[in-house]
This record gives sequence, C-alpha cells and structure tokens, in this order.
Amino acid sequence: MKTKQIMRCVSFCPTENYRLTTISSFFRSLGYSVKQYRKVIHISHPTPSQEYDIFIFSYGCLVTWGLKHKEEKQLLEQLKPFSINPLPTVELGRFVYRYGDRVEMATHERFNVDVIVLESNSDQLKLAISYGLAQSIQLESYESAVQKTIDQNTHYPEQLAKKGSISLSQKEISRRMGQIFLARSSINLNSEYLAAPEYFWEHPNFEDCYNMSEKFLDIPRRVATLNQKLDVLHELFEMLTSQLQHRHSNMLETIIILLIFVEIVITLATKLTN
Repeated sequence: MKTKQIMRCVSFCPTENYRLTTISSFFRSLGYSVKQYRKVIHISHPTPSQEYDIFIFSYGCLVTWGLKHKEEKQLLEQLKPFSINPLPTVELGRFVYRYGDRVEMATHERFNVDVIVLESNSDQLKLAISYGLAQSIQLESYESAVQKTIDQNTHYPEQLAKKGSISLSQKEISRRMGQIFLARSSINLNSEYLAAPEYFWEHPNFEDCYNMSEKFLDIPRRVATLNQKLDVLHELFEMLTSQLQHRHSNMLETIIILLIFVEIVITLATKLTN
C-alpha cells in the first residue's frame, strides 16, 4: 500500500505499567485482532476497511497509528481499568506518517511537524519504530518528573549557604527526601526499558529502523542528560540527609545539656538541704 495520504501517529505515557494479559482478553472479547510480542501487544482492526494499529507496552506507554483524535481519547479511557499507578499528567508525542519508497523520519520545514515515512504497512516495521517512540515518551515523562522535583528543591542549597539552615521542619525534610528517593528509584527500576529492546535479537532486520528513530528522537543524549539530573537529585538528597542529621545531633546535644543541668540542680539542692 503506497499513498501520499497523511495519517496520525501518537505516542502516550499515561501510567507506570499496563496489565497486558487482561488488556489482550478485553480487546479479543470485542472482536479485535490481538498479537502478543515481548512485553508489548499489537491491536488492529478486524476489518480491512479501517486501517490502524495500536502497540501497548507493559511499561505504561502506547503508540497509535491511524487513529483519529476522538478514537485516541476513547482508547485511553478503555485502558484506564488496566493501568497500574496512573500518572498525574499524560505525556504525548504527535507525529504524522505516510507511505513512500523508503523508511525515514524528518521534521517538516514548513509546518514544524515530525513526519514518518514507511515503505510498507508491515506490523513489524511499525513496531520497530514504535519501540523508539515509546521509549522517547517514557523518557519525556521521566524528564518532567525529575525536573519538577529539582525545581521544588533546588533553592534549598542556596538557602543553606546564606542562612546556615533550611526553613523546613524535620517532618517536611523527611517528606522531601522521600519524594527525591521515589523519583530516583522509579527511574532506576525502569531504566532497562531505555535500552535496546530484546525484540531485535529475534528480528535483527528491523533494528536499523529502531536505531533511526532512536537517533532522530535524540534518546542517547537525553538519557545522558537525565542521568546528570539524577546526580543532582542525589546531591539534594545527601544535603537534606546531612541537614536532618545535623538537627538530630543538635537535639541530642540540647537534651544532654539539659540532663547535665538537671543533674547539677539536683546535686546543689541535695547539698543545700543537708
């Protein structure tokens, strides 16, 4: 199938994880064609009259090919019951695609939109590119979460340098430390999904298409930048830990001084009564 018709391709990251087995059963019960790959399912329309493809990844991302905006919204609603830890904000990436003589990705100079050109309607070709699109939108979700955490806490080092202390209660410091720890651990636990998918061990012919999408979406550089931001979070965590320990140490010193003072008072009182 080769046509100049322009169609929508959108990547979403609405949740941390999806229950793929139950999603497969749900869409099969509705009469859709469902194929299971490694940590991803492919859903397509049962009739050739309407061409679209949906790839849903276990790590909470999905990529749609050929759906209309209304259908995408309906799909996201259908998937909500199968989500694990939905995200407060749904990250999405918009593209358009068409069929041509070779596979390529480029930014349209006039309309500032990313265009994907496919040489065929192959499921595996779309899946190879979808891996890159899904990784990119998941990375965008991580980038947003990390930057938000940094923005919420980045002024405390300056405050500590100017005033020698942080204007937070012990409970609030512990809460901030928990937020930073959760942000770091969530990314570290899921970082394997930012590596080359195992799918291409069995389908090496399509790895070049994945590499093309990875390069176009600048994933390696963004991963490196994300790691630098994680280092900033680590430094913030250590600073808050040090501040908490300092307050704890000061509290212990105060308690010891009070105990010594009480002991001196009791000793003096005992001597005076004698």
